[in-house]
Amino acid sequence: MVKHKKKDLKRDEFKEAIQELIIFYKHHRKVFIGIIIGIVATLILSFSYRKFKISRFERSKEQYNIAVALFDNGRFEEAKSRFKLLTEEYWGTIFANRAVFMLACISYKEGNLDEAISKFQDFLKTKYDELFTPNAYEGLAQCYEQKGDFQKAIENYKIALDKFKNNLGKAECMISLARIYLAEQKIEEAKKMLKEVIETSENYEIIREAERKLKLIQVQEELNE
Repeated sequence: MVKHKKKDLKRDEFKEAIQELIIFYKHHRKVFIGIIIGIVATLILSFSYRKFKISRFERSKEQYNIAVALFDNGRFEEAKSRFKLLTEEYWGTIFANRAVFMLACISYKEGNLDEAISKFQDFLKTKYDELFTPNAYEGLAQCYEQKGDFQKAIENYKIALDKFKNNLGKAECMISLARIYLAEQKIEEAKKMLKEVIETSENYEIIREAERKLKLIQVQEELNE
């Protein structure tokens, strides 16, 4: 009787497994082909979608940058047309959302406060944008301040103040709050805001502005004594 080594048995088992796989493939060839086609199709579609998504992002970014350049140069009508086109053709992208914000800014600059408020609110319904969302609340506050609705202005300045990550944004909100408090004769609240700007701000010009305003308040208080 011939004795088989363990490695020979393993080789035979492997060979049998291959043969069984071949037989299985022959009987289920259509299933195998279908699976392979499905995998290939999925990979192609996934690659194509990713390429389309990247391409769409880049196109929307390019159009947005052009529109912002027009805005910065005071060419508001041309900028407005491009921003509107962005919201229509590239909806869902971050730059289409930011275009809504920029349209609100144009409305504000043109004095259309109700329209600006509506557009800022539309922007705030989109996905949170760390750079633009705080500015949108500040924009709303400025609109309400211009309309003389100080209560809503204060509410939105406070939200913006809470959401701003950068020190300058926070300081500017506190300066604005102090301005409204002064208009409402809430002197202590105004002084508190200005002192906080002086203590926390990292911007020299903002600090100087807060110091000047605080000095004027103190002079006025001395005159009233």
